Amino acid sequence: MTTTQHALLVEDSPTQALLIMAELERLPGIEVEHATNLASALEAIAKKRFDAVFLDLTLPDSVGDETVRRFCGAAPELAVVVLTNQDDDQQAMSALEQGAQDYMLKARIDSSSLSRSLRYSIHRKRAEIQVRDARDAALEANRQLERRMRQINCLYGVSRVLESHELPLQVALEEVASLVPSAWLRSETIGVRLTCLNGLLPMGYVESQGFVETPWRLEAQVFAGSIPAGRIEICWTEGRPAEGDEAFAATERELVRELARRIGLAMERACVQKELVQLATTDFLTAAFNRRHFLQLAGAELARAGRYGRPVAVMMLDIDHFKRVNDERGHAAGDESLKAFVNLLRDVLRDQDRLGRMGGEEFAVVLPETSMEAAMVVAERVRSRLALLDIPVGSGAPVRLTTSIGIAECKIRDGEGLEACLSRADVALYRAKALGRNRTEAAE
Repeated sequence: MTTTQHALLVEDSPTQALLIMAELERLPGIEVEHATNLASALEAIAKKRFDAVFLDLTLPDSVGDETVRRFCGAAPELAVVVLTNQDDDQQAMSALEQGAQDYMLKARIDSSSLSRSLRYSIHRKRAEIQVRDARDAALEANRQLERRMRQINCLYGVSRVLESHELPLQVALEEVASLVPSAWLRSETIGVRLTCLNGLLPMGYVESQGFVETPWRLEAQVFAGSIPAGRIEICWTEGRPAEGDEAFAATERELVRELARRIGLAMERACVQKELVQLATTDFLTAAFNRRHFLQLAGAELARAGRYGRPVAVMMLDIDHFKRVNDERGHAAGDESLKAFVNLLRDVLRDQDRLGRMGGEEFAVVLPETSMEAAMVVAERVRSRLALLDIPVGSGAPVRLTTSIGIAECKIRDGEGLEACLSRADVALYRAKALGRNRTEAAE
């Protein structure tokens, strides 16, 4: 079965049109339509599919290269044969460069040459389309390969940073936020924010420089184990990329989920490390520093004060008759009383002051940049507020406590160390207890 081919002749000269139409109609399996100007030709190809067009270069509404350029721009899939009265190789080359597939002199047109040109131009256009499609496929394959390599390199860099034992979580996540945009082809248009819900970051989040929250985004929740721990947000500052471009494809969504998974693992490790540090440095009941860690911090504070010639004081505190609370109200009431005492201390003390539980109901405080006189004021504030505090325990009457306090200003210039300073404060504490309790005594 012979397939009918459809050709369009674009020719404004009636005489030339009749001659060419007659030759074309002699070809088997060819149906020909005629247009007299470029506008009507463009209208014809918009309504009907043609296999080839025989295009005169000189038309009432377009002349020369412009004719070829405009027509080929409107019909990039259509084979075009340029017709002209001039035997000009330069003009022929120019027409081919503008998108035509063949070039014919009107004076030499016959059915044989038209048949050859028709077949040649259609085959050449098909070849051009195949080459173009192959080129586009190769470019897309290279693009996908580059995209995948960027993703792999990004994940490698993120893992390397997150698995480092030397970087604090804050620093590691800041580096991750700066690395993530490199996974996309236009990294300069991408901002990243990593939110942390579990108190591991001072501000609760880190973000890349110039981050702007926009509706064009990819995001995923971060889990530390099975616990929601944060979120990763990736925003495009210049609007959503075109469909099928650098973003919002399945691979990009999977990348964000994988980033969230790896960040979650790092947060989980940080949580475990934080818990281990807390267990190693704090008292499990009151959350005050334990004795060992308090002595480390206090020693460092005395060393700093010695370097800069600054005053530093220590307080030793003991809850008066605490055994009665345990004996009369039970150990649960004693525990609540200890926690209430520590909360009161934290409310009175400054952030830079260090509080430690030395054992049982005995506590110690280091007061940097504090003279004996200032330390006495702090101690009296603690003592007087505690004496007025009602501590609710169970369903019975609230517990009332008092404390005895001994204070020593460290004699750093005389070479006094932490142990000697604490010993003097402890002596002052026992003097306060011997003198009737619920009082503050300064060390000699």
